[in-house]
Amino acid sequence: MAKSIIAARLRKVNTFWRRTFMPKKSNKKRADGLIAVQVYLGRVNGKRKYKTVYGKTQKEANAKADEIKLQLGKGIDINPENDTFGYWADLWIKSRKRECTPAQARALETRANLFIEILGRRPISQIKLYELQAVVDDFAEENPTTGKPSAKKTIRDYVVAAMQIFNYAIDNRIMEHNPANRLRVPQDAPEAHRRALDAHERKMVLEMPHRAQTAAMLMMLAGLRRGEVTALLWSDIDLKRKTISITKSYDFKNGMLKEPKTKAGRRIVFIPDELVNYLLAQPDRSGIVFKSTTGTMMNEPMWQRLWRYYLNELNRSYGDFTGLEFQKNRKWPFVIEPFTPHCLRHTYCTMLYEAGVDVVTAQHLMGHSDIKTTLGIYTHLSQEKAERDISKLNEFLKK
Repeated sequence: MAKSIIAARLRKVNTFWRRTFMPKKSNKKRADGLIAVQVYLGRVNGKRKYKTVYGKTQKEANAKADEIKLQLGKGIDINPENDTFGYWADLWIKSRKRECTPAQARALETRANLFIEILGRRPISQIKLYELQAVVDDFAEENPTTGKPSAKKTIRDYVVAAMQIFNYAIDNRIMEHNPANRLRVPQDAPEAHRRALDAHERKMVLEMPHRAQTAAMLMMLAGLRRGEVTALLWSDIDLKRKTISITKSYDFKNGMLKEPKTKAGRRIVFIPDELVNYLLAQPDRSGIVFKSTTGTMMNEPMWQRLWRYYLNELNRSYGDFTGLEFQKNRKWPFVIEPFTPHCLRHTYCTMLYEAGVDVVTAQHLMGHSDIKTTLGIYTHLSQEKAERDISKLNEFLKK
């Protein structure tokens, strides 16, 4: 018994001595001039798994093999089937889908796909900062969706997505450092601003009857958010005093009512006569103000579908199809500029500015928790007005 213990200890000492001090074997060069070294990873499903590393010299290949062994000693998973950026980006998306709305999930997929298309097949632990920065810089220069430079806020959203993907891999012991932590947003990228509807577009919303018109009117003439419109009851509206009480919102993720996001979200909005007259003309003024065809509150898919139909009807009714050819029974070409529900809320803020409403009152009516948000919109609108005024001066001087 004692002899077998001594023999086992001698074998361990010999193995340590051989691995530490004896020269490592030299591998033959491949046809491409590289030297390959295999590192044993262990057994997966009963089969032995190896990872092959390459170097221009035996020393370089051995150093890479030692790095793999060091990572294995730290418990980092370097299974070759599970180390690509695309693999971990997909896992990250799936993990996030459980905690966000369908719209948010689609946004995450879009942001991740920008990096997946270029770096998806690369081992995630080998991706360098300069490679990620090149993707970001190209995206900043030209947004593939619009063909225009990407706004700073949009770029930041994509950078955050990349950082979170790498953090997810780090949390799962795939790598140690996050190369996206040092990503830079180009300073000359334009600031993002929601677009406001022009006079013609506002006229479209005011004039065209549609099931979505009530929601559009509430967002454009009272500045309500989509969740606030969804949760609004007729009992929240006082048409005599011309006010709307905002006390709740709708949680699209969980399908339930919730408190306003901030204290500032709970507010009383004074509404213009245009909206009062529209609401007075509604045949049914009980229960939910903007409801589904079955009388329930609108969920995310209902909103998406209805808004798509609404824009198509606006396009068909107000679009200029002069010179365009399209076959009968085919979809009408989309010629108007699409807008989102939030564009209508931004339109409301723009009209407050143009009407001379002070920024503090505008902050309350919009339900902004921080006056900087309202000031940001007002400042941007002021700059636009200055540009228009200078343009008018130039035209005057030319005449």
